[in-house]
Amino acid sequence: MKQFFSLFLFLIPLFVFSQDNNGSISGEIRDAVTKQPLPGANVVISGTSLGTTCDEKGYYVIKNLVPGKYSVKASIIGYESSTNPDVVVSPLRNKKISFELNTSTIEMNEVKIQSDYFARPAENVVSMRTLSPEEIRRSPGSAEDIFRVMQSMPGVATAGGKSAQLIVRGGSPDENLTLLDNIEIYNPIHFARTGESMGIISIVNPALLEKVDFLTGGFPAKYGDKMSSVFDMKLQDGNKELYNSDVNLNIAGFGVTVDGPLIENSSMIFSVRRGFLDVLTSLMGKPAAPRYYDAVGKITYDIDANNRLSFVGFYYIDQIDKLGTTKESSAMSKYDYMKRDDYGSAFGLNWRSLLSERAFLMTTFSRTGNGWTTNQGTQTNHTLRGEEILENELMVKTELTYQFSPSLDVKVGAMGKTIDSKNISWTPEDTTRTGTIIPATTISYRPDLTNKTAFYLQSSYRIIEPITISTGLRYDHFALLNAGNMSPRVAISYRFLESTSLNFAWGKYIQSPASFQISPDPRNLDLRYSTAIHFVAGLEHRLADDTRVTVEAYHKELTNIIVDPDSSNLLLNTGTGYARGVELSLQKKFSDGFVGSASYSYSVSKRQDNITLPEYYFEYDRPHIINLLAGMEIGEGWQIGAKFQFASGNPYTPVVGVIKKGGVFYLIDGAVNSARYPDYHKVDIRVDKQFIFAGWALTAYLDLWNVYNRDNIMSYSYKADTNGNITMTPKYDFGIMPIVGLTAKF
Repeated sequence: MKQFFSLFLFLIPLFVFSQDNNGSISGEIRDAVTKQPLPGANVVISGTSLGTTCDEKGYYVIKNLVPGKYSVKASIIGYESSTNPDVVVSPLRNKKISFELNTSTIEMNEVKIQSDYFARPAENVVSMRTLSPEEIRRSPGSAEDIFRVMQSMPGVATAGGKSAQLIVRGGSPDENLTLLDNIEIYNPIHFARTGESMGIISIVNPALLEKVDFLTGGFPAKYGDKMSSVFDMKLQDGNKELYNSDVNLNIAGFGVTVDGPLIENSSMIFSVRRGFLDVLTSLMGKPAAPRYYDAVGKITYDIDANNRLSFVGFYYIDQIDKLGTTKESSAMSKYDYMKRDDYGSAFGLNWRSLLSERAFLMTTFSRTGNGWTTNQGTQTNHTLRGEEILENELMVKTELTYQFSPSLDVKVGAMGKTIDSKNISWTPEDTTRTGTIIPATTISYRPDLTNKTAFYLQSSYRIIEPITISTGLRYDHFALLNAGNMSPRVAISYRFLESTSLNFAWGKYIQSPASFQISPDPRNLDLRYSTAIHFVAGLEHRLADDTRVTVEAYHKELTNIIVDPDSSNLLLNTGTGYARGVELSLQKKFSDGFVGSASYSYSVSKRQDNITLPEYYFEYDRPHIINLLAGMEIGEGWQIGAKFQFASGNPYTPVVGVIKKGGVFYLIDGAVNSARYPDYHKVDIRVDKQFIFAGWALTAYLDLWNVYNRDNIMSYSYKADTNGNITMTPKYDFGIMPIVGLTAKF
């Protein structure tokens, strides 16, 4: 033992003080519209003399970089320069950083000194945020989960610490479109079923991402069949220089990520994770044991200079076993046995072909699957109630982009998918807490294969120097309902000062009924698309290259909303409503060792189930939302960040009394959503420390949620005793909770 300890002490200096411990940065520089490589583009490390130029393929490598954080800038004459201020280089690793540059609006003989930290496509003029993996990783209160980070964006309400779902501008979580490398993902969050508002953690490891575009309204015609927002994730390509590997461990689980070159002209990146939630619930003596597994990967292959293939794979499984009882009584908890399995997958091929210097074609083939099974009952009868849900899709979509001139580009796209679905469920007779008898039901829904198709046209045109107009037209058709719909959209940006622009967007957005809505009753085949009309107007001003302030006002007019008028299986399109509000935000990108953002949102979201019924506040209405976030480097590998969140309480339907039926007291509900839970607020703090060794780096962090231990009430449960007395029991969000994590990079 003494010999081993002596050898360990001898080796420490070799690990810590190795001389050859540098890393590198590589990537591609391309035109943002045509995807053409930009040979000769300059890539420099800001504040240093280090840099290089791109080769004929638009590829660059900067080697021999001391481990640390850098700001990387890409530029070339005729294009707006772009800066990534948040690039972390680790020992003996290659970091892939690519740029897509927009054509400059400044004349060639003028000198442009600004660098664009907030670059975006011409058609996305409003309501858009882009985040990098490093911004996601260090965000306080997120446990490195991408969806929890987005809950701090303007107009997005937190669903509480127990849910990573997105509630955008008063809409429900199932109104959000999620894409992963051009492939639609039905369920991107563990333990979040379609139609439910809960969900624990994102299925996609943020270490795999190149960037995330989050559009909260007014999005262009290429996105369809959703009414509220778009969450567009782009996986990074594996680097072509070195093999990298990450090992991550925290309270939620264990994960491994690898990336690097394969055969010539190809690379890969892959992640697999296993959750530890079942271990935690066991230690806390809880009857439920949730487990999750996920795997995401991408292989990229360059056939030649003009054709690139990328294979994308996505898989997850969630499992919950419960044997025992809980204190509360509800449809899910009153059974002492439950077994629940959720699963999903997506596999796709993207083919990008550069047809000419002005045109490229992107074609995607994919297969996605999503489903779950549940059995609930007693220890003697496990199947008193249950369900078997399945939906598989085969999809092909293609988009042609053509740039007629630097001032005009056009996109033409088409999509077709076949859908195979199954919905089987059974429930015993039951009585609700208000005394309503629910008869036993059995649903067996397995329609023939059906299909959805869509076509769209999108153009962006710079009319005169300061004005850009983007127009779009989309047509969607759902064969199962024999229903089609046209969706026009328009966006205008007027840049009346070099650092200030006025932006406007209007559009029609539709959403088809989901399988879980159609399946309970054959008459639900008469359902039609729900519709939202978006009006968005905003002002954006750059206080500095890395800092911007925005003000946006929006109004969403909702029609044909699907409602359940009498708690039966028959659904109708009689609902209407609106969501309107104003958002103010200040955002500073990470530079000079500091990052920060502040936002305030005021909104109203109301619904009306029928013109003869009164309006009510929608369940996701949260009038006031405040998010404050700041982070800074404090030297020697230390980072610290803090986040404050405030949101008005959700509305809920209160219990106002009891009624006696057959000698039993039942509850009487008041007006729909006529009361509110107390306001929600908390502070989260995160501290990171990076240790650099020979050939690898270790980052340890403490993410402390709800520092002042606020008792945030998420819901109430009611119960009437034998004397008619009502007991109201609050259900709380997480109290103060420390999350400790380690990430090793090799």
